[in-house]
Amino acid sequence: MTKNLLSVMLFAFVGGCLRAGCGQLWGGFWGTILVNLAGSFLLAFLTYHAVLKEQLTGWLNLGICTGLVGSFTTFGTFSLQSVKLLQQSFLAGAGFLVINLLGGFLMALGGFKLALRLNQERNND
Repeated sequence: MTKNLLSVMLFAFVGGCLRAGCGQLWGGFWGTILVNLAGSFLLAFLTYHAVLKEQLTGWLNLGICTGLVGSFTTFGTFSLQSVKLLQQSFLAGAGFLVINLLGGFLMALGGFKLALRLNQERNND
């Protein structure tokens, strides 16, 4: 229990710092889009490549997937920015939603497919 909690806390700190850094580099809506797309890819890739192959221990999986990726991608920021954009312009808000949701799905699919390909290559060797 303590190992799991410490892992989530440590990785959440790292993920939060990465998120803040991305926010400073790209800021606003683009920063949120980039972080959400990268996080979608990373979570799917880690889940299917490392976790399903049991290459990550339970505490490390929890720390990386929940702590790091969870604090790196921020649903609250996405939701707030969606509302702000929709109030300013329906088209801009709808575009932001589509890019995040469809893009996130496609990035997760890409992470999944890459993990499958890497695992197949390893099994063929």
